[in-house]
Amino acid sequence: MHREPSTPHIRREDPPAILPGEFDALFHGEARTGGFSRVARIVDPALPPEAEPFSFLCTDLLHHIAAELALKEGEVLADLGCGRGGPGLWLARAAHADLVGVDFSPVAVAQARQRAATYAMKGTAHFVVNGLTTTGLPRASVSAAVSIDALQYADDRAAAAQEARRILRPSGRLVVTGWHPLSPGDPRLPERHRHSDWPAVLCAAGFTAVECHARPAWSDTYESIYRVALQLGDPGPDTALAGLQSEARRRLPTAHLLRRVAVTAVSG
Repeated sequence: MHREPSTPHIRREDPPAILPGEFDALFHGEARTGGFSRVARIVDPALPPEAEPFSFLCTDLLHHIAAELALKEGEVLADLGCGRGGPGLWLARAAHADLVGVDFSPVAVAQARQRAATYAMKGTAHFVVNGLTTTGLPRASVSAAVSIDALQYADDRAAAAQEARRILRPSGRLVVTGWHPLSPGDPRLPERHRHSDWPAVLCAAGFTAVECHARPAWSDTYESIYRVALQLGDPGPDTALAGLQSEARRRLPTAHLLRRVAVTAVSG
């Protein structure tokens, strides 16, 4: 396990905003053809099939998130940028906890609600359409929060971190996954990742006990998903696979310049 020290400096620049409609199309495609899920299962056959992530998640990272959240039965987990809901539902079910998922894509939320109905959960689960900076959840209403590869898409990362702290109860835990550049400011990287420093963002928002974890397997999964997608060749009618292949051609050449991270923090 690698732990990176947090730094006090934050660049105030945020990457260009992504509109909900862009993700609506992606989620529609995945629901129809399942291309991303198929690739994820090839890369990591041990990944729980019901988790069905739409992110670069592996079994080791999923279990790491569960351990860091340390959810207890009856507590409430917020999944910020929940997408189609699979990982959040898996985490909540494993702990017999309740779940509230938030996503700005109405398509994702509709799919998450459908998926929740198929989960044998002891706790409850509901999903709402809202943004990362304005979740609509009451202050101090959740025991823990997770954001899997989603907080990077916030219009204002600092505001999203502050919103996460607002909805967390005192001493509530937050886990954020994403990427850090090996060389901050590297112009070869997508703008979204050039200056990412999640420990600094969370510290500035008032979180404490901020720790940044990185394991080689997490970065390997990220690159392997792209490689396997390309190796599958002609996607045919699988629009989700076609989209992943297009992304792989753009991102794989610079993937080695990034470190996959999971950042844990505690609400003060």
